Amino acid sequence: MKRLILVRHAKTEVIRYDISDYQRNLVERGINDSKLIANKLFLKSIIPDLIISSPANRAIETSLLFANVLQYPIDMIEQIDDLYDGFTTQEFLTLLDQFGKGKETVLVVGHNPSIEYLAFNLTEEFYHNVPTCTVIGIDFQIDDWSDIEVRTGKLAFYEYPKKYKQAK
Repeated sequence: MKRLILVRHAKTEVIRYDISDYQRNLVERGINDSKLIANKLFLKSIIPDLIISSPANRAIETSLLFANVLQYPIDMIEQIDDLYDGFTTQEFLTLLDQFGKGKETVLVVGHNPSIEYLAFNLTEEFYHNVPTCTVIGIDFQIDDWSDIEVRTGKLAFYEYPKKYKQAK
């Protein structure tokens, strides 16, 4: 079995004229949300063998926070430009096959609408909203990442910060 964990970056500062979209950083809420959701994964013993991230500041910051909580070495985070720019589901599957060899659980931090599209295209039944810092776990009954076919993944979990804030 292979498990893909899709993560939309956490809450970021608003778009400003003096910095590019690529340079936007997490705000305090984004930092707190990242720690909250990463801890939920840790408590469920969901630990990635590989973290892949968009190189945009907000995605890298989210990746670093997740890596810290999940005890993943930060120098092993793979940064892939196309996670910022966007690409097709098939291109994404090629990326998984390329970087995921020998890995069972891969966590990918990116942006919407790409994260939502991937969740929809890779699962049989994903019809949820994807607010910032949403984590979507998808299980595939395969031995190799190259064996993934569209719409064959099973939704394993769907976590987002407000789910826990509403429970208080």
